Amino acid sequence: MAATELKRYQITPDGWEEFLEVWRRIVAVRRRHGFGILFAFADREQNMFTWAINHDGDFDAAAKGYYEDPERVELEIVGNYVTGYEIRKVEVLDLP
Repeated sequence: MAATELKRYQITPDGWEEFLEVWRRIVAVRRRHGFGILFAFADREQNMFTWAINHDGDFDAAAKGYYEDPERVELEIVGNYVTGYEIRKVEVLDLP
């Protein structure tokens, strides 16, 4: 069964373009480690970025490999554009 993680980031008001440039590179690394990207939403008015990822295997083992990937380590600069965040494992519900 797939595990899903919901990620919400507060973006610096003047950092959207740089954030999105780095985030797109992060997505490529995530996919290489077997993660799916379910959706991504930018609420520029509230400076909030929300996205969800999933993994069909061992989520935690895949995440460990992902965070140790040298390309991902280089992308830690993403923190320059994030002032706060919330990351939670969530349950995906079937729609009626």
